[in-house]
Amino acid sequence: MVIGELVISESKWKPTFRWKPKTIDSTVACQIIDQPSGAVDAPCRNRLTSNQNTFMSKPVFFDPQRKRWKRIRRVIDVTVVALTVLALLFVVSIMSGTDIPSILLADQKKNYHTLKQKEKRHPVRKGSHRKTQTAPSQVVLNQTEGIRAAFYVTWDAASFASLKENVHQIDLLFPEWLHVLQPDGRVQAANESNTLFDVYSSGHVQRVDDKVMPFLKQENANTDVVPLINNFDPVAKTWKSSIGDVLMNPPARARLRQDLAALLASDNFGGITLDFEEVPYSAQPGYLALVQELAADFKPHGWKLYISVPPDNADFDFGALARFADGLILMNYDQHFSNGKPGSIAGQDWFENNLEKALKTMPREKLICAIGNYGYEWATDKKGNSIPLPDPSRSVQQAWLTATESESNIEFDPDALNPHYAFIDEE
Repeated sequence: MVIGELVISESKWKPTFRWKPKTIDSTVACQIIDQPSGAVDAPCRNRLTSNQNTFMSKPVFFDPQRKRWKRIRRVIDVTVVALTVLALLFVVSIMSGTDIPSILLADQKKNYHTLKQKEKRHPVRKGSHRKTQTAPSQVVLNQTEGIRAAFYVTWDAASFASLKENVHQIDLLFPEWLHVLQPDGRVQAANESNTLFDVYSSGHVQRVDDKVMPFLKQENANTDVVPLINNFDPVAKTWKSSIGDVLMNPPARARLRQDLAALLASDNFGGITLDFEEVPYSAQPGYLALVQELAADFKPHGWKLYISVPPDNADFDFGALARFADGLILMNYDQHFSNGKPGSIAGQDWFENNLEKALKTMPREKLICAIGNYGYEWATDKKGNSIPLPDPSRSVQQAWLTATESESNIEFDPDALNPHYAFIDEE
């Protein structure tokens, strides 16, 4: 073992060094002694040289057994695994769209406080268009006061929302509840799961509604409900042309009349609305016979009979129907339809011409003009060829949503007075 001590002392002229060798446990050590020249004794010099050679021959980081490398390698492996796991978690969080909660940072609470205020309720708009409190179905149409009617459907949630918003503006309500789809003329309805059931069976009437009538009673609305019956299959989504067979079959018409009378007697209904479409021309006599029979059935009870008719259709005898019906609903829309060329639902000139023609064949006091509130979507490929769509009809809400999502400008045709827009579907 070598023990050395370096002492530097400053004199007036220059520093002096002192070396002093000594032996500890038979080992020669060198110690600085006072020698102006800084010389070192020969034994010490030899000893120091030997120790320096020994020190230089063994580097500080020399590890012949690689123990230090094993420890470093283990640390590197753990670090790589940890980084890989974090990277995978990051990728999974992005793909799944979930948020990774903050772990290292404390939650920063925003300085929000509850603002307590009274709820502002929109005032209920009471009907201001009526001049009397006479039941709407008893008012002579298009004479002393205007009567507003509206269709209601069960397959669109917006329909009930609109009813709640405008209930006091509606005088006649035509809810689409009933269907004639079977050859025997039985009346059916569809439940919430769109499953058909018989309305009148074994002397009992099955409830067809549990929302509209309770709501109208709660609101004390002066609205007459006239259920609508058609030949549309809500399950197959098609109009049944077999309605012609029912109309031309007296027993089937009798079953239909029996079911309708039982339904009307079960609640505070105002009558029935017929909406039979795609009626074969050969079945028109049976249709007129049904109208005559229903008018006779309803009159003693004060029930009303309304009939939906297409505009400018020579197959229908509007004058004969008007003699027995309390009102004819002119379906003044579908100028352009899903299976035809694109165009307005009801252009202004077309709309006015239909009214003028209708007034020539039916009394003014029997006319109810229906306005369409929907749209169609027509699709074409890059070459302009038409592409059929499974369900081209669109509600107003659906049309607005598509226009917003596609960033399309809704244009208003100055001639047809109908809105329209176009967009590109890249899917």
